[in-house]
Amino acid sequence: MENRYSLWIIPFLEVKQILQQTISDLSVKYQTPNFEPHMTLIGDVPGDEKTIIEKAEILVSKIKPFPLTLGEISFSTTYFQSVFVRVKSTAELMNANLKAKEIYHVDNNVFMPHISLIYGDHSMEEAEKIASALTIPNNLSFKAEKIVVIPSTQNPDDWQHLVELPFKAN
Repeated sequence: MENRYSLWIIPFLEVKQILQQTISDLSVKYQTPNFEPHMTLIGDVPGDEKTIIEKAEILVSKIKPFPLTLGEISFSTTYFQSVFVRVKSTAELMNANLKAKEIYHVDNNVFMPHISLIYGDHSMEEAEKIASALTIPNNLSFKAEKIVVIPSTQNPDDWQHLVELPFKAN
Protein backbone atom coordinates (compact mmCIF):
# COMPACT_ATOMS: atom_id res chain seq x y z
CA MET A 1 0.00 0.00 0.00
CA GLU A 2 1.29 3.41 -0.97
CA ASN A 3 1.91 5.99 1.73
CA ARG A 4 -0.05 9.22 1.69
CA TYR A 5 0.93 12.66 2.87
CA SER A 6 -0.65 16.02 3.60
CA LEU A 7 0.69 19.55 3.36
CA TRP A 8 -0.34 21.81 6.20
CA ILE A 9 -0.17 25.47 6.99
CA ILE A 10 0.03 25.94 10.75
CA PRO A 11 -0.98 29.13 12.56
CA PHE A 12 1.60 30.45 14.96
CA LEU A 13 1.94 32.25 18.27
CA GLU A 14 -1.29 33.70 19.65
CA VAL A 15 -3.61 32.22 17.01
CA LYS A 16 -2.11 28.75 17.45
CA GLN A 17 -2.43 29.02 21.26
CA ILE A 18 -6.09 30.09 21.07
CA LEU A 19 -6.98 27.28 18.65
CA GLN A 20 -4.93 24.66 20.52
CA GLN A 21 -6.69 25.57 23.78
CA THR A 22 -10.10 25.19 22.07
CA ILE A 23 -9.11 21.85 20.49
CA SER A 24 -7.68 20.52 23.77
CA ASP A 25 -10.73 21.62 25.80
CA LEU A 26 -13.14 19.99 23.30
CA SER A 27 -10.99 16.86 23.19
CA VAL A 28 -11.26 16.45 26.97
CA LYS A 29 -14.95 17.36 27.15
CA TYR A 30 -16.03 15.03 24.32
CA GLN A 31 -13.34 12.33 24.63
CA THR A 32 -12.09 12.95 21.08
CA PRO A 33 -8.55 13.04 19.65
CA ASN A 34 -6.37 16.01 20.50
CA PHE A 35 -4.40 17.39 17.53
CA GLU A 36 -2.37 20.34 16.37
CA PRO A 37 -4.33 23.19 14.77
CA HIS A 38 -3.66 23.23 11.03
CA MET A 39 -5.14 24.11 7.68
CA THR A 40 -4.65 21.38 5.09
CA LEU A 41 -3.45 22.99 1.87
CA ILE A 42 -3.62 19.65 0.08
CA GLY A 43 -4.28 16.28 1.66
CA ASP A 44 -3.92 12.57 1.18
CA VAL A 45 -1.34 12.79 -1.62
CA PRO A 46 0.03 9.34 -2.60
CA GLY A 47 3.76 8.80 -3.01
CA ASP A 48 7.02 8.07 -1.30
CA GLU A 49 8.29 10.46 1.36
CA LYS A 50 11.35 11.58 -0.64
CA THR A 51 9.30 12.54 -3.73
CA ILE A 52 6.60 14.25 -1.65
CA ILE A 53 9.25 16.37 0.10
CA GLU A 54 11.06 17.18 -3.18
CA LYS A 55 7.77 18.40 -4.66
CA ALA A 56 7.05 20.42 -1.49
CA GLU A 57 10.44 22.12 -1.99
CA ILE A 58 9.36 23.08 -5.54
CA LEU A 59 6.03 24.33 -4.19
CA VAL A 60 7.52 26.61 -1.51
CA SER A 61 9.88 28.12 -4.09
CA LYS A 62 6.78 29.40 -5.95
CA ILE A 63 4.90 30.89 -2.97
CA LYS A 64 5.65 33.91 -0.84
CA PRO A 65 4.28 34.32 2.70
CA PHE A 66 0.67 35.56 2.74
CA PRO A 67 -1.89 36.53 5.38
CA LEU A 68 -4.76 34.27 6.42
CA THR A 69 -7.82 35.33 8.38
CA LEU A 70 -10.21 33.08 10.28
CA GLY A 71 -13.91 33.34 9.54
CA GLU A 72 -17.01 31.84 11.10
CA ILE A 73 -17.30 28.58 13.01
CA SER A 74 -19.20 25.89 11.15
CA PHE A 75 -19.90 22.13 11.29
CA SER A 76 -20.52 19.13 9.05
CA THR A 77 -21.15 15.39 9.09
CA THR A 78 -17.53 14.63 8.12
CA TYR A 79 -15.45 13.00 10.89
CA PHE A 80 -12.40 15.24 10.38
CA GLN A 81 -14.59 18.36 9.92
CA SER A 82 -17.14 17.87 12.68
CA VAL A 83 -16.69 21.44 13.94
CA PHE A 84 -14.26 23.84 12.30
CA VAL A 85 -13.42 27.48 11.76
CA ARG A 86 -13.38 28.62 8.16
CA VAL A 87 -10.30 30.30 6.73
CA LYS A 88 -11.28 33.21 4.48
CA SER A 89 -10.45 32.56 0.84
CA THR A 90 -7.95 34.89 -0.76
CA ALA A 91 -6.34 34.83 -4.20
CA GLU A 92 -2.99 33.95 -2.59
CA LEU A 93 -4.46 31.01 -0.67
CA MET A 94 -6.39 29.67 -3.66
CA ASN A 95 -3.30 30.03 -5.87
CA ALA A 96 -1.19 28.14 -3.32
CA ASN A 97 -3.75 25.32 -3.41
CA LEU A 98 -3.82 25.32 -7.24
CA LYS A 99 0.00 25.22 -7.41
CA ALA A 100 0.04 22.30 -4.97
CA LYS A 101 -2.55 20.41 -7.06
CA GLU A 102 -0.49 21.09 -10.19
CA ILE A 103 2.83 19.94 -8.68
CA TYR A 104 1.31 16.82 -7.08
CA HIS A 105 -0.97 16.05 -10.07
CA VAL A 106 -4.05 15.95 -7.86
CA ASP A 107 -7.50 16.18 -9.41
CA ASN A 108 -9.23 19.45 -8.85
CA ASN A 109 -11.17 18.44 -5.75
CA VAL A 110 -13.03 21.20 -3.94
CA PHE A 111 -10.83 23.20 -1.56
CA MET A 112 -12.68 24.48 1.49
CA PRO A 113 -10.05 26.18 3.65
CA HIS A 114 -10.68 25.50 7.33
CA ILE A 115 -9.07 24.57 10.64
CA SER A 116 -10.86 21.74 12.42
CA LEU A 117 -11.61 22.17 16.12
CA ILE A 118 -13.00 18.73 16.98
CA TYR A 119 -13.11 15.38 15.22
CA GLY A 120 -15.85 12.84 15.64
CA ASP A 121 -19.03 11.29 14.36
CA HIS A 122 -21.39 13.77 15.96
CA SER A 123 -25.01 14.19 15.00
CA MET A 124 -25.83 17.44 13.18
CA GLU A 125 -27.61 18.64 16.30
CA GLU A 126 -24.63 17.88 18.55
CA ALA A 127 -22.13 19.44 16.10
CA GLU A 128 -24.30 22.55 15.90
CA LYS A 129 -24.50 22.71 19.70
CA ILE A 130 -20.70 22.39 20.02
CA ALA A 131 -20.14 25.02 17.31
CA SER A 132 -22.59 27.52 18.76
CA ALA A 133 -21.01 27.25 22.24
CA LEU A 134 -17.55 28.21 20.94
CA THR A 135 -16.16 31.69 21.09
CA ILE A 136 -13.12 32.42 18.99
CA PRO A 137 -12.28 36.10 18.45
CA ASN A 138 -13.49 37.38 15.07
CA ASN A 139 -11.03 37.92 12.24
CA LEU A 140 -8.01 36.37 13.95
CA SER A 141 -5.25 36.39 11.39
CA PHE A 142 -1.76 35.04 10.92
CA LYS A 143 0.80 34.86 8.16
CA ALA A 144 1.23 31.60 6.24
CA GLU A 145 5.02 31.30 6.17
CA LYS A 146 5.74 27.62 5.63
CA ILE A 147 4.47 24.22 4.59
CA VAL A 148 4.59 21.28 6.97
CA VAL A 149 4.59 17.79 5.44
CA ILE A 150 2.94 15.10 7.58
CA PRO A 151 1.93 11.47 6.99
CA SER A 152 -1.81 11.15 6.20
CA THR A 153 -3.16 8.59 8.61
CA GLN A 154 -6.43 8.21 10.47
CA ASN A 155 -4.64 8.59 13.83
CA PRO A 156 -3.64 12.13 14.88
CA ASP A 157 -0.92 10.60 17.10
CA ASP A 158 0.94 9.72 13.86
CA TRP A 159 0.89 13.28 12.53
CA GLN A 160 4.57 14.06 12.98
CA HIS A 161 6.22 16.92 11.10
CA LEU A 162 8.45 15.21 8.52
CA VAL A 163 9.74 18.56 7.29
CA GLU A 164 8.91 22.26 7.62
CA LEU A 165 9.70 24.33 4.54
CA PRO A 166 9.47 28.15 4.48
CA PHE A 167 7.88 29.90 1.51
CA LYS A 168 10.66 31.35 -0.64
CA ALA A 169 9.22 33.19 -3.64
CA ASN A 170 10.03 36.89 -3.96
